[in-house]
Amino acid sequence: MTKMLVPVDGSDQSAQAAVWAAQRASESGGSVTLIHVHMLPGAEAMGLAHLSKEEVERATQSEASPSFEKARAAIGDISPIEESIAVIGDAADEIIYACKTGDFNHIVMGSRGLSPLGEILLGSVSERVIREAHCAVTVIR
Repeated sequence: MTKMLVPVDGSDQSAQAAVWAAQRASESGGSVTLIHVHMLPGAEAMGLAHLSKEEVERATQSEASPSFEKARAAIGDISPIEESIAVIGDAADEIIYACKTGDFNHIVMGSRGLSPLGEILLGSVSERVIREAHCAVTVIR
């Protein structure tokens, strides 16, 4: 059974990646888990320092919610989402870590996200995940 991890960031391409993964999961009896990584600049991270762990988790989930909702709306009834994970950190590091620790065997992601430089080349996150992931990676354009 294919266990797919789909990074979502609210971009159209990440929603398309979620649809592609859901279609494959539906056809093969696989599963889909969404992950949203909130990348914090130093100043923003400093603002979270005074919050409790639970408050940080709630803030992270709240920030991830629109990305999850967009992916779920795009998927519709194709295939249910097994889980939605929201974390803080470097996107590539967190995607690769989640893939290893969650025993995923396939990552499906958009080629570019919402970053300002995303229009130039294949996104740096997807490029790094391709190089470093221990499993298959499909990039949706």
